[in-house]
Amino acid sequence: MTSARRFFWGRSLAQALARAARHHGVAPELLDYRVSEKRHGFVRHPRAVLLEVDPERPARRPEAGAPGADPAPESGRTAVAAAKRAVPVAAEPRRLDQPAVAPQRRAEHARESIWEAPDADSEIAAAEAASKLLAFAGLDLEVAVRRTAERLEIELSGADSDRLRQLGRSVLEAIEVLLPRAVVALSGRHVRCRVDGAGLRAAFEDELRRRARELARQVELSGNEELFEPLGPAERRIVHLELEAFPGVSTESLGHGFEKRVRIYAVPPAVS
Repeated sequence: MTSARRFFWGRSLAQALARAARHHGVAPELLDYRVSEKRHGFVRHPRAVLLEVDPERPARRPEAGAPGADPAPESGRTAVAAAKRAVPVAAEPRRLDQPAVAPQRRAEHARESIWEAPDADSEIAAAEAASKLLAFAGLDLEVAVRRTAERLEIELSGADSDRLRQLGRSVLEAIEVLLPRAVVALSGRHVRCRVDGAGLRAAFEDELRRRARELARQVELSGNEELFEPLGPAERRIVHLELEAFPGVSTESLGHGFEKRVRIYAVPPAVS
């Protein structure tokens, strides 16, 4: 698992810099950042800027601007000079190492539930797409992306965390449904995405695991099956995995469509 990469979105470079500097408590002219390149295929307008900041080293090294030192890289240029030039994100998309997946192939991935391991390109694509979706929703939140072997973990935080908490988990679910499609369009990879913010997802998943264990114990005692309410794929997976530790019960998904019910039923003990 890699450390979380934090991204800051803005309609201009100066706006993105101000958000990043505010979050890290660093003067804008000392911020160490990299401009993530603009990608095409998902919400091309309005053009925006996406900055990436290393949370372990948000400020530039002092020696970077010392006399005789090597020219500062793109990530170390000063905010003042950058704001004056108002350099937009590159209009032309960078050539990716892997070609974009064709529409027919993307459809096959979706139908067969073939998920690919996330890479650096899909990580940046998820940050850009999540930032755009938050902007459309009118939420002032920052995006941090952590890449694991199985999926991308997207954490939302910032000024509108309280508002996000009031809106509830449905906002996170909507973003979570849209993100994989946007990542495919931007990076050519079909990856799982888990979105959390204001502790909403973590609290719900803890409650889901608790209820799953409770129902499993009831099934073991009574022998009668139990059904969960309709759940999305990610939530069903949590239930299935949590109850693998209960040898006296088994689970299966029932129904059709995006949301299905998880059936928990008793199984006879294994005969040695």
